[in-house]
Amino acid sequence: MSALMSSVGSDSAFGANVDFDSPELTVAPAVTYQQHRACAALVRRMYAWRGYCIAPARQLIDDPNHATLAGWLDGELVATMTASRDSSAGLLADKLYADEMAMLRKPARVICEVTRLAVDSEGNDPEILKSLFRSTYQYAKAVFGVTDVVIEVNPRHATYYRREFGFSQVGDLRNCPRVNAPAVLLHRSMGNMRL
Repeated sequence: MSALMSSVGSDSAFGANVDFDSPELTVAPAVTYQQHRACAALVRRMYAWRGYCIAPARQLIDDPNHATLAGWLDGELVATMTASRDSSAGLLADKLYADEMAMLRKPARVICEVTRLAVDSEGNDPEILKSLFRSTYQYAKAVFGVTDVVIEVNPRHATYYRREFGFSQVGDLRNCPRVNAPAVLLHRSMGNMRL
């Protein structure tokens, strides 16, 4: 664990000291090739377990608009999530929800999309997901200057995201070809985000 934590800090590839700890879980940006590979493997395994397809990650490790965060419990990777800042390349949600995303984009807004979310099925503690979201929000706000967050989720999980994280649905049910599963688009302002 100390090797992971020493690779992240004020000299991190993302330019900020962004370690997030709780007594049980350590959440930090994945900065090495091995950390990114471990996160990608967890995503593939958990998506396959749920019957989803998974496309390869489109971001490069050093892309300043993407950050993959990893949650480590006793030295084992148990959760991961990628935060992507809106840029000229757009966001994945633009493919299914171009009109909704266009309505969210305003001059004063910086939108972040959460993708590639996976929590190990053996780490069934809901606090792991909450800690991962909290850390990702803090990171996105501090490093990307994010004001708004969007996420595409399976509709059977939408109620949980509304209740636990304060999201609201802004896009109707559609089939997401990236995972070959139904999805709805959820949105949340960071201004009143519960952290």
